[in-house]
Amino acid sequence: MESTVRQHIRLTGVVQGVGFRPHVASMATRHGVSGFCGNDDNSVFIEVEGTPDQVDAFSDEVVRNIPPMASVVAVATGDMLPTYQSGFHIVASRRAAGALTLIPPDAAICVDCLSDMADPLGRRYQYPFTTCTNCGPRLSIIRDVPYDRPLTTMVDFPMCELCFGEYENPRDRRFHAQPISCFDCGPTLWLEMPGQPHSPVSEDRRRGSAEALTQARTMLAQGRILAVKGIGGFTVMCEARNESAVALLRDRKNRRGKPLAVMAGSIEAVRVVADLSEAQDKVLTSREAPIVLAPKSAHYDLAPSVAPGLDVVGVMMAYSPLHQLLVEPGQILVATSANSSSLPLTYREQDARNDLSGIVDGFLMHDRIIEVPVEDSVVMADGGQIHPIRRSRGYAPLPVFLGDQDCCVLGVGAELKNTFALTRDGMAFLSAHIGDMGSLETQVAYEKSVAQMMGAHRRTPELIVVDKHPGYATHRWGINKAHELGVEVLEVQHHHGHALSLVAESRMDEESTFVVLDGTGYGDDGTIWGGEILRLGSTPLDYERVGHLPGFLLPGGDSAVRHPWKSALGVLNQYGIDPGEVRAWQDLDGSRGVPTAEEIAGVSSQLQTHLNCVFTTSTGRLFDAVSSILGICHQITYEAQAAMELEAHACNHEHQVNYTDVEDLIAALLDGVKNHCDVGCLAHEFHTGLAHILVEMLVATNPSSTTIGLTGGVFANRLLTREITTQLARHGFTTVTHHVVPANDGGLSLGQAYAGYLHLVN
Repeated sequence: MESTVRQHIRLTGVVQGVGFRPHVASMATRHGVSGFCGNDDNSVFIEVEGTPDQVDAFSDEVVRNIPPMASVVAVATGDMLPTYQSGFHIVASRRAAGALTLIPPDAAICVDCLSDMADPLGRRYQYPFTTCTNCGPRLSIIRDVPYDRPLTTMVDFPMCELCFGEYENPRDRRFHAQPISCFDCGPTLWLEMPGQPHSPVSEDRRRGSAEALTQARTMLAQGRILAVKGIGGFTVMCEARNESAVALLRDRKNRRGKPLAVMAGSIEAVRVVADLSEAQDKVLTSREAPIVLAPKSAHYDLAPSVAPGLDVVGVMMAYSPLHQLLVEPGQILVATSANSSSLPLTYREQDARNDLSGIVDGFLMHDRIIEVPVEDSVVMADGGQIHPIRRSRGYAPLPVFLGDQDCCVLGVGAELKNTFALTRDGMAFLSAHIGDMGSLETQVAYEKSVAQMMGAHRRTPELIVVDKHPGYATHRWGINKAHELGVEVLEVQHHHGHALSLVAESRMDEESTFVVLDGTGYGDDGTIWGGEILRLGSTPLDYERVGHLPGFLLPGGDSAVRHPWKSALGVLNQYGIDPGEVRAWQDLDGSRGVPTAEEIAGVSSQLQTHLNCVFTTSTGRLFDAVSSILGICHQITYEAQAAMELEAHACNHEHQVNYTDVEDLIAALLDGVKNHCDVGCLAHEFHTGLAHILVEMLVATNPSSTTIGLTGGVFANRLLTREITTQLARHGFTTVTHHVVPANDGGLSLGQAYAGYLHLVN
């Protein structure tokens, strides 16, 4: 007869309000073990008893097959004496002094809730706010911890008797689902027009909701524009196949060229307009339901203004019950964030009325308050690899595990694509996407978000980490905050921060070598870096710049970012090439943003005197320069436009030539344009040629490790990433890329937080 063993298991992570205790009880029944489970403030505790094989099988599956919204950060186990009691039950929650619940992210509607909405006999038939323990709003409705309904914005909606019965029943999938509601006790949906007072809602909530949705769908079919209040904020929506509607939206938002995300009513609708890999298909329909950048299909039929000049479209599923009711299965709508350029996401009803009345023809509103604004996440899929571009809804604020030590560090993040990170208990918690810090409104939103996170975690930073760039708003804010709190400030060089973010998320060898490519970063020598090869030292806080792309003068600073032809003049000046060699500028002198002869002469003079010029090794600006030299993009209306359009031209072409330096590569491209070579082939030649130059530089640095980290915003470029990875593999190197936080500045705060963590614990 097999012996009986008893084991204590403690699971730490996002394990509250996600159906974890019923999951444990179900696993116990499946494996025939006895014991109990319960919650404390930041863990699930389990005592399990049975034969060694039964307990081992239970312990493995209870962690391996966790509920959809759960996330286990750490597992602790210990042996106990058997009690020989039978049965398995859920015990009352315990309060642990000083411990805090981990907050779960918002999640897309699950299959079971979709079935509820489709059941004409069910009480949640076509209910726009249905949810359960496996889906729905979480982070966006939380006011404080622990994560209980009275501390969420659902406190405004007392549960009816039927909902309360589900909430209290451990066998129901809505057991302790804090946002639970129905037509009788939940939020109300209505449609209102700009400038018109909010009309009284019908006492019959079901009928009122149906009327609002019918009117909204009719307006969209008529080519009109709606602001829709979703889970984490407002989106502006219109028919994606109606060019007049999309062009009108662009005109009203003053958003000329930047691609617009779209929302589809079914995965079948997505497959019409995009060629999906298995990985893209999977992430689109996942609980995170991000925007996925997918290649346009041969049958792509969306309005030309949706994603002009690009070979990809950003598409997401109708991820909330409200969106499911609004978007027909075969329909695709533009679904772009409601905020104006450089401003934070609009998420309050009155702000939407004030800010969007000149843009939209109607508002689809509800009265569930959004406490924490949360943007849609964006990912890029290349083959089977998924890489985050913007980490927000569905992912934030899940932590990244740093180590076993407890300290509180605040990494303030970057200037663009800002997120910040707070550490406690060996974990780093990244905020949702904040945005670009150039406006006062974003800075106010940032300050509020930092205060919310510090309050939720009941922690005050012992150390604040900032980027070294003295002109960053976050740099100044971090220094002022540290002075206010009386704590130390640690400055981390921008590209070192990128490398550390990859170390933190991947646990790769800390003494590895990193290729860090981006648009800008303040270098240790006071110039602008952006094409770097860094090697971390015996401690990750030490690093050496072992190589970099050749630099050039950037005339006009930020002005050159908006006008790629200025970057091109800087590159040409560096190599002594006459601007008259650029045929693309001669053919379209002064049109489509091409510089006039007078502008070229003025900037050339500026380069000779070095007036208002900065020296840079920026890969992003090199991409801009080549985009203009090839006649693709001379003036941008959104960040990285020139580089994205250059990549779009390069796709579906093959041209492999190896170059030893950038000067030879630029000269070859100029000759190609003179000889009327296909622009797509030349764009592809630039990508593969630059990859070869970087790989040869890297190999020449004699890396001590065969693992190479690839980080920085330029690695959002699929073609360059693929080429560098392939060419490094030929030299026997393996590459590590980002899968948890973005390679761009949206992931920088993790690297800062990790630097601060190491600074305090070592």
